[in-house]
Amino acid sequence: MTGGYGGLMAVTSQAAAEAGGQVIGLPMRAWTALTPNRWNHELRWSDSYPERLAHLLTADAIVAVDGGIGTLSEAAIAWSVLQTEPIAADLIFLGAGWPPVLRAFADHLVIDDRDLAQVNVYAAAEEVIAHIAATEPRQPRVAGPRG
Repeated sequence: MTGGYGGLMAVTSQAAAEAGGQVIGLPMRAWTALTPNRWNHELRWSDSYPERLAHLLTADAIVAVDGGIGTLSEAAIAWSVLQTEPIAADLIFLGAGWPPVLRAFADHLVIDDRDLAQVNVYAAAEEVIAHIAATEPRQPRVAGPRG
């Protein structure tokens, strides 16, 4: 599942499709200037960000690559869900950009080692693939409000 558009989303979609995966794109109806990439097997159109995020949160694992504000916001919501929901998508950060960002969050926000332990950080895609292959999907975990 990707945002369904171009750039890294298209590269990811193509790789998944060529490996035999079913690619789900999450395009937004209001983004009329953008065209979903040709590697999507299914499009789950959304009228709003909450609707789009609801689709994203149905995944067994969410992999956040070095991206922009959209990637950061989606990862933050997925991380928040990990804190409060007993069954939530596994959140995986992929790329060299994430370790300093996560460290900055921990240094300057109310994020501690318990929060950092809820996510996985990898430098290479092969490590992510191995992690996902070895992980049982949607296993109940201890979660509860942290507020």
